[in-house]
Amino acid sequence: MATADIRFKRMQGEYRTLQDAQNRLFDKVDRYEAALLGLNEVVTENRERLERVEETVAENREMLQAIIEHLEVPYKPPMGFTKE
Repeated sequence: MATADIRFKRMQGEYRTLQDAQNRLFDKVDRYEAALLGLNEVVTENRERLERVEETVAENREMLQAIIEHLEVPYKPPMGFTKE
């Protein structure tokens, strides 16, 4: 066959094109995966930090309430949109 060599070279070129497209796709998927893993770490860190902040606020609230009671401060918590 006179055209077998030409067909084989064309098939090799198509295969390389397909491989290049797949490699670009895999590279994008790898970058997305890395980005998602990074975001997941940030979310976890933020959740832990928020929990520590909530614990600190609760402790501060308890201390403030103890001070109010100790000093017998006439304190009424806000009632919303009512006039006093």
